[in-house]
Amino acid sequence: MSTWEVFIVEDDIRIAEINRKFVEKVEGFSVCGIALNEEEAKEQISILKPDLVILDIYFPDMNGLDLLRWIRSEFRGIEVVMVTAATEVKTLKHALEDGIFDYIVKPVIFQRFKDTLLQFKEHKLLMTQLSADKEINQNMIDSLLKREKVEVEPSFLPKGIDPITLDKILTILMKHKKGFTAEDLGHRTGVSRTTARRYLEYLVSEQKAKADITYGGVGRPERIYKYGL
Repeated sequence: MSTWEVFIVEDDIRIAEINRKFVEKVEGFSVCGIALNEEEAKEQISILKPDLVILDIYFPDMNGLDLLRWIRSEFRGIEVVMVTAATEVKTLKHALEDGIFDYIVKPVIFQRFKDTLLQFKEHKLLMTQLSADKEINQNMIDSLLKREKVEVEPSFLPKGIDPITLDKILTILMKHKKGFTAEDLGHRTGVSRTTARRYLEYLVSEQKAKADITYGGVGRPERIYKYGL
């Protein structure tokens, strides 16, 4: 069985590692490298020539859309999936025009990520089959072009988990490495301690956060939630 090589371009090493773990949980895929900036990305992509690039948009030294265009001009056989917090319509439009395979908005749900990789595998296998034929018919063309995206609706989340609040809490965790107690995070987001804890425990279950036990001033244990695994 072929193994598809995936290259990750993400300036936050914690998110890059989460993406790596997600890729390696899907059979038939492996991560061949990780780049944190434009120079590393161009150098390693040129050498490794991966099958698929997982690409963010926001970087201190570049815009991911510019790197997407460079990949398209230099390596037309490499597919690109944008995994980003960018939700502007203009950004999505530019990415689509430049030929992305898919566009996934952070925070990433593993099942959504997995679906994209499986669609990529199916697409590549079909391309391989078609390359052996001298001619194609309309049914073959329709199969190749029809890649139905899996839309993650709010109903996909457990009851009591609002996607907007979830995104807000995850964004705060990503920016503060020391982490928060449920009470501290509740104050920051304007929700109760119980509500904050419910969202934090959900993130732990989705492997987007971890909980460490510490002891407060009166010696009672407290859970400190931090972003990442």
